[in-house]
Amino acid sequence: MNAMDALVAARDLLENVTPLATDCGLLCSAACCKDSAEEDEVAGMLLYPGEEALYAHQGAWMELLPSSLLFDGQPVPLLSCFLPCPRRHRPLACRIFPLTPYVKTAPDGTEKLTVRMDVRARPLCPLCDSGMAGLNPAFVSVVKQAMRILWENETHREYLRALTAHLDEYQWL
Repeated sequence: MNAMDALVAARDLLENVTPLATDCGLLCSAACCKDSAEEDEVAGMLLYPGEEALYAHQGAWMELLPSSLLFDGQPVPLLSCFLPCPRRHRPLACRIFPLTPYVKTAPDGTEKLTVRMDVRARPLCPLCDSGMAGLNPAFVSVVKQAMRILWENETHREYLRALTAHLDEYQWL
């Protein structure tokens, strides 16, 4: 499966599954969906390889900015929202939030793709306090399935390695 097909398949899996059986935004006043124009600093979601093309003609609800994460020699685009997004257009990072993929490397060099709570989510997402056990098990399962689809594609596998290195710059609590 090519990179775009893998991305679309992963996004499609996550179209209708959410972290809780109820609207988790009721717990935190939708902290992860706030208009970035209201923030002191730019907020947004990193896009996966090929995802930028899906936002080329999206209109006034968002903008693409360069992030500090480099992949293939270029800054990874950060999608920053100004208005509530059309839900069906959420980037993959929004669909898996507050989880993130993480590549564990064993001493012998073998790699294992895992999914964990995203350290970057901790300051704003109350679901992080309960850990993965506090999330809808169906959501966790589908996120793992979506990440396995990406892992099968070399471009996404390289991106997941770069994302893991980026996450390692944060202190895991």
